[in-house]
Amino acid sequence: MNLFVPIGPFSLPLNALLVMIAAVLGSWIAARHAKRLGISSEGAVWLALASGLVAARLGFVFNYADVYLAEPLSLLDIRDGGWNAWWGLATVWACTLLIIHRRPALRQPMLKGISTFSLILLLSIALNALPTSANRPLPNLPVTALNGDSVRLPDFAGKPTVINLWASWCPPCRREMPVFEQAQAEREDMHFVFLNQGEDGATVQDFLRDTGLVLDNVLLDRMADMGQSLGQRGLPVTLFFNAEGNLEDIRLGELSRGSLAQRLDALTPELLSEEK
Repeated sequence: MNLFVPIGPFSLPLNALLVMIAAVLGSWIAARHAKRLGISSEGAVWLALASGLVAARLGFVFNYADVYLAEPLSLLDIRDGGWNAWWGLATVWACTLLIIHRRPALRQPMLKGISTFSLILLLSIALNALPTSANRPLPNLPVTALNGDSVRLPDFAGKPTVINLWASWCPPCRREMPVFEQAQAEREDMHFVFLNQGEDGATVQDFLRDTGLVLDNVLLDRMADMGQSLGQRGLPVTLFFNAEGNLEDIRLGELSRGSLAQRLDALTPELLSEEK
């Protein structure tokens, strides 16, 4: 499960923060050592890191090629958070070895800097993979259906459950809604809940009618209690609960078909094993 670090009114995933720290620290260590040798390493280090960034994106796209082939331009939208760390790390080292083969003087600075980057990246991967005993259960918040009936979120336990926090005035929310609509139609093995934050039923119904979206489990959180309980004031936010009703993952920001598919697969690993 991803951990988050509060930065002002927002939160940044801890693993993303660690990768940024790793890149800066690795570059600094390489530059410091290179300066002692009377050479410059910044360009070479950032070339290796940039190559890894591109490879990490391509590795993720390759894993969900069918999704991205349907919408080729979406592979350029890196806001969806789709990355493959192992592809990236392998490419960083391949590029590093090529550079020091061509420029032997950079051997020690590059190896020290890229080794530092790699260690922190591996720490990030390990932290992301660690299970947590503090997973939050589906909260019993006062939410209602569009017809005014009270609904208990814990009642969705029994299947993996995806809860999307959204509002009709939020452009990223509106853009990702068709992605959720398609996933809802394709994945009958899980629940999708669209928990509107702070709007009334009439506003939500007008939005659904105007957009033509067909969504199940559209609920109202009139006081935006869910977002406040998470410490999140921005939208969209998507929560991924396992079949036991425990929180497995949180995604801050817009999801693409590929990044949503990755998280849905993580919620149902037993289905992937059966398919193989």
